[in-house]
Amino acid sequence: MDVGKLFNLSLDMLCVAGFDGYFRIVNSAFENILGHSRQALLETPFIEFVHPDDRAATLAAMQQLEEGVSVRHFENRYRCNDGSYKWLAWTSVPDVEEGYEYAVARDITGQKAMQQELTAQRDLFDSVLSNVPAAIFWKDRNSVYLGANERFIQDTGLGGSQEIIGKTDYDLAWTREQADFYRACDRMVMETGEAMLDIEESQRRANGEKVELLTNKVPLRDEQGRVIGLLGIYMDITRRKQAETTLRKSEARLQTLFDSAAEFIFVIDPRGTIISANHYVYNHSGYDAGVVIGKNIKDFLSEESQIICDCNFPGLRERGYNRADIEFVCKDGRVLQMECSATAVPDEHGKFTNFLIIQRDVTERKQAENALADSERRFRAIFDSSYQLICLLEPDGTLVKANQTALDLGGLRIDDVIGRPFWETHWWRYSTEVRNRLKAAVMEAAQGTSVGYEENVLGANNVIRTIEFTLNPVKNQQGEVVFIISEGRDVSDRKQAEEERQRHRQEIAHVIRLGTMGEIASSMAHELNQPLAALASYCDAAMALARALPDPPQGIFDILERAAEQAHRAGDIIRHLREFVGKGNDAIRALDLDRVIETLGVLLGAELKTAKVALEQQLGCQGREVMANKVQIEQVLVNMVMNSVEAIEDARTTGGKVVLRTRLLEDDSVEVTVTDDGPGVDPDMFERMFNSFQTSKASGMGMGLSISRSIIEAHGGKIWADGQRRDGAVFGFSLPLCE
Repeated sequence: MDVGKLFNLSLDMLCVAGFDGYFRIVNSAFENILGHSRQALLETPFIEFVHPDDRAATLAAMQQLEEGVSVRHFENRYRCNDGSYKWLAWTSVPDVEEGYEYAVARDITGQKAMQQELTAQRDLFDSVLSNVPAAIFWKDRNSVYLGANERFIQDTGLGGSQEIIGKTDYDLAWTREQADFYRACDRMVMETGEAMLDIEESQRRANGEKVELLTNKVPLRDEQGRVIGLLGIYMDITRRKQAETTLRKSEARLQTLFDSAAEFIFVIDPRGTIISANHYVYNHSGYDAGVVIGKNIKDFLSEESQIICDCNFPGLRERGYNRADIEFVCKDGRVLQMECSATAVPDEHGKFTNFLIIQRDVTERKQAENALADSERRFRAIFDSSYQLICLLEPDGTLVKANQTALDLGGLRIDDVIGRPFWETHWWRYSTEVRNRLKAAVMEAAQGTSVGYEENVLGANNVIRTIEFTLNPVKNQQGEVVFIISEGRDVSDRKQAEEERQRHRQEIAHVIRLGTMGEIASSMAHELNQPLAALASYCDAAMALARALPDPPQGIFDILERAAEQAHRAGDIIRHLREFVGKGNDAIRALDLDRVIETLGVLLGAELKTAKVALEQQLGCQGREVMANKVQIEQVLVNMVMNSVEAIEDARTTGGKVVLRTRLLEDDSVEVTVTDDGPGVDPDMFERMFNSFQTSKASGMGMGLSISRSIIEAHGGKIWADGQRRDGAVFGFSLPLCE
């Protein structure tokens, strides 16, 4: 393989340029020779690098290329990165259809200087010999020097051109072996009468420098044609030899690199025939060189890859580059997954004569990618099917992944949350305080600390859900947090169940306390009933005695009548109290709600009087009965009325009114409402006022309305509060009529 033609390894400057005045591709020689970076070369119009005196000629050459005419041996000067200029000799071939030119440039700066020197010397005939780049000498038939130019004199170390005359090679600074060699060559030229050309020889000069020479010796003849001496010319080819040595070493290194590359490398011709292949092909495919060389590269591909090759080859011939994934079949039947790249290698005319094919074995990578894809699918299935709410966050809190459970909780799509700070997503938008608390927790987790707490989130349909969640940092081997896992569990149902159980326990405790108080109240009512009955009898007896007096004291009858009236009133209160707190009969029976309400004035008279609150009754369902437990309904009414009384009492120093109304609804139910002119319901309490332990009173337990709701719902009724009123509050319930 002629590795010297490889684009980036060429010592010549190779490029592809557009007719728009910009380089498209340049090889490394451009950077090495001119000193500009590849980026600067590609981004700057190339005319700006041309010497101002050469730009007109360069533009004319470009016009010629645009007309489809190749340009050869065109010379101009290009500016280097250090500000100096180098002479370049260009050969350019246009591709008018593509709008490109393919060009090769060679640095001829040194040659240009030499040409200029020779031109100057031709104008000065008398100094030609002393200034030519070659060393020139002439000898007589006995190899005695007759003269030499200045260059040769310098090599000998002599003081001037006259000193050489009459000397032989043995008189000069050459070694004995060199002088013998020179004398032998002289004898052969003069004896045979034929020139000796391109003699490569070594020389140790007077200054000790060893150089390589390319010498030509031709016979000098007299008028009769007899050889009378010889003319010798030699050139110092030390640098060229060094360059050739360097090139050979470079080619050897490239060949070593070619053979040691851990990839399949082929060189093929335009028909696909393999010209050469590196050792890696033979070592890893099982084929030997005799099988590979001369075969078409398609013969080693799978049937599917042969089709791919047929489809891509025309484009490769046209554009000079292509890539494809193929399958290479080894000798033992193994199929290797290959990542293949093909690059054209142009000749000096820019024609694609060979193609460099590099195939990288990606079988293990493909297997790893497939395994990774399978693992990702399994992870995604587990991730999305988990009952846990799982999110993955960057250390800065950006959400990068959320499982389906988390999305379903908020009724979201992945695009609604991905790429946003976790605390700014839908779940937390209902509260600034919650967002700030979460942001602080994420920042703490980003420092490597696990954080966990219970928080409310905004679910689908704007329903608040309660979750227990943790923020767990995941660290790399250096101990740096690379991402954060947020795990949450929806505990709303559990919390609600716990609250229900707690409310039920409180209600049971309340009922037990109520039963205990009932026993005590019943016992007290029993004990007080006899003294009150005796008091009433004594008042009646005193009244009878007073009537028998001939001149009773003034006002005695009024006093006795008032005393008897209060005794009977106290007895009525005791009787109603015993009915309210007594165990009685818990069975549900037909009940006239209006009559039950009429007795509330007796039960709550003292509280109403103390609070200076008037109780007004507007009853409109006389005789209409509902199926209910009398004691429980009385408890609901007492709770509602007392809530209104206490609200009025807390808001004012005196006055206030509570109105009890009943009316018949169209759905055959009786509605009872309790309306007051107090301060109304706190909006923050409205949504949860019927929950257990929710109260706005400093000394309240928050059980009254919760128990009332349980009682009404157990009777098949409804309970509510009016949250739209500005002044005062309205609580109410309804119970179905008896069938």
